[in-house]
Amino acid sequence: MSTEVFLLTENMTLLDASEQLKKRKHSGAPVVDSQGRLVGTFSLRDLTGVKKLGRPKENQADDSTSRQSRADTLDSGIISAEALKHIQQNALALERVSERMTRNAPSVTENATLIDVARLMCHFHTHRIPVTSANSQLTGIITTMDVLAALVHTADELQ
Repeated sequence: MSTEVFLLTENMTLLDASEQLKKRKHSGAPVVDSQGRLVGTFSLRDLTGVKKLGRPKENQADDSTSRQSRADTLDSGIISAEALKHIQQNALALERVSERMTRNAPSVTENATLIDVARLMCHFHTHRIPVTSANSQLTGIITTMDVLAALVHTADELQ
């Protein structure tokens, strides 16, 4: 688990959040309230609505194809300069993270096992699982790289 966690606040604008994600080359982050309690997660998929858009049909208007193209760029994991410019010029720049974030996103408490975390990652198709204390305070994050590092470490010990 990493205890130094890049996070977003629920009152941040989408523009601020997307700029921070681009700056750090992250595709998402946990979202906390003013007391530091985990309230959700925010990722580029939340920003683009990729989960809801689906693939455009062949007979859809060019605008839909253009929107999907921007979504595909964002869904690649790192926000592109073109996508960020679109956000800056669009009314959604002033929306709050709380309006688009995923609420009730998977998280674990500090006593969860690595297998518990890996199962959540597989079930929810996510690359990060926030870790909280018993009172929902964000205390860390486990990423797919943490899981892979543990797997490699275990394999090395067995040899």
